[in-house]
Amino acid sequence: MAVDLEGYQRAWRLRHAADDGLMLQVFGADLPELQKAKPALIDVARSYFPHLTASTYEALSREPDNLRVEKDRCQREMEQLAVQNYSAFIGSAEVTQGVKQELSSIRSHLQEMAATLEPAQETIAELQSKASGLSVRRQALRKVLAQHTAVLELLELPQLLDACIRNQMYEESLELLAFCNSLLQAHEARGEEIAVLTGIKEQVAVQRANLKDALASQLKTDIHLPACVRIVGFLRRVQRHSEDELRELFIEHRSKFLESHKQQVELLRHSRGSVGTALRNAADLLRTHVYDIGTQYKALFPQDDGPLGTWLNSQVMWLVSLLRHHVLPSSSAKVAQGSAKMDAAQLTTVLRQCVHASSTLKRLGGHFFAAVASIFEARMEQHCREMLDAALLNFHSELGRYDWVPSTAMAGSTPESGWLHPQALELTRHRPLAVLANDIVQVFNELRQCTLYGLRVSVVTHCYECSMASLNLLRSVRATQNLRPGSPKAVEFHKLCRHFADILMPLVAAHLDALFGAAARLDVNGIVASMVPDLIETILPEVESVPEVPVVPANVAMPTEVSPALSAAPEGYPAGDPLVETMDPRPVVPTSTEAADSVAAEA
Repeated sequence: MAVDLEGYQRAWRLRHAADDGLMLQVFGADLPELQKAKPALIDVARSYFPHLTASTYEALSREPDNLRVEKDRCQREMEQLAVQNYSAFIGSAEVTQGVKQELSSIRSHLQEMAATLEPAQETIAELQSKASGLSVRRQALRKVLAQHTAVLELLELPQLLDACIRNQMYEESLELLAFCNSLLQAHEARGEEIAVLTGIKEQVAVQRANLKDALASQLKTDIHLPACVRIVGFLRRVQRHSEDELRELFIEHRSKFLESHKQQVELLRHSRGSVGTALRNAADLLRTHVYDIGTQYKALFPQDDGPLGTWLNSQVMWLVSLLRHHVLPSSSAKVAQGSAKMDAAQLTTVLRQCVHASSTLKRLGGHFFAAVASIFEARMEQHCREMLDAALLNFHSELGRYDWVPSTAMAGSTPESGWLHPQALELTRHRPLAVLANDIVQVFNELRQCTLYGLRVSVVTHCYECSMASLNLLRSVRATQNLRPGSPKAVEFHKLCRHFADILMPLVAAHLDALFGAAARLDVNGIVASMVPDLIETILPEVESVPEVPVVPANVAMPTEVSPALSAAPEGYPAGDPLVETMDPRPVVPTSTEAADSVAAEA
């Protein structure tokens, strides 16, 4: 039985495969479309094709006639069936028509009911959504109520941070920030979106920025190293800056603190009569605050100087610019109103402050005295030149109105100790020469207060030029006043020239020697020799025996044994920098009028 079933199945598969091939040949490529569009046609063809394939040739040739006959028979049967049952068909048509009308009426009513119920459906859907949201919210509120204390503490965190920052409780602020960071990181790790925590995160970020600004603002105040270490440590714990950014931040905000002091200096230097005070304060600012800031930077960032060198250079250049503007002579600085009226005492005070500041900043690599020494030298050189020019003008005016009547008020007086020439009082015999000596000694008194070794060559040169100019004035007097030989005026003129050569010139050379040492030696012999034979007849032996010491050029260092004042620093004065030479005050030669007044007072 099993064998027959397998045979039938095999025969059916073969026949089915043969039918498919036959249908493909008949319908061609349209077979798949016909199977989808007219499946009934395909089924009829599938059932009819076996009959065709099993028929003989004669049967196939008669098949069209048989089909027409069958078709005619079917039409007649259908006509008979319609005639016999026409009333049923009519009734069915009427019923169908009625059903169609009823269905259209039902459809219209359904549409009206749908239009009426549509708002109700929307309201019901909205109610359902709200009800579901209310239930979720109710559950959330229950959870919030259960965690009310913890939620309240979280909400108060930004306010607590703000209060700690305002009260400068930076340690507590950093602890609160660390707690907030751990809480927010745990929240982010869970991936939950909680609006409260998101708001707290934004507020904590704002307070973190406020903490950073508050710490940075502390660097703008007058704080010392322990406070700086504490504040920079807090800034590192805030974790908003890299190490390079922290260095820049420190220098920037400490510079703002320095700017407030610089503004005071600027106000002083624009006030009348306060330029010297402003320059002293500027140099002292570098010595104190700039050095403190540099020391703080070195202690906080020992590995790398970073912007410290540039910052130190800018501070030094600020002081140098002030000195160039107010101290450097206008002819050298190319400005018309740059230099201020400062005497040697004020200039010395400013110079000492600069030396002290330079020595202090030398520990930070900011030694700058070499950059400002030339400014003070130029100012003192101009000051000396102006005073010597004024001395020449006074000498010329005194010679013009001198009546050649000598003064004997101080004749025969013994000079007190401290005079650099034993016959200095003899200069009071002639008022023009006494006035010239007084003016020259006043120049040396000014130099004594601010004696820079770099001035030795220029001062000697100016003294030599002043001496030669004085000789020219004497020659012009001799030529214009017609001094007859043997007359009292000619005798006094000869004595004046003799005193000029034998007393005044050695006195000037002695002052130069006392100020700068033997390296700054005035060529007295050359000056006196130029007076022969028109002003004096011969050179005295003691003048000729004075040894000549060559003037040392400006770029040659002076030996230590020449001026002991340069070998050691005075008490309370920084070592390691060029010093301002000091000397005891030199007496001023009294004029003839002053001598007469003093003798009358003693009498």
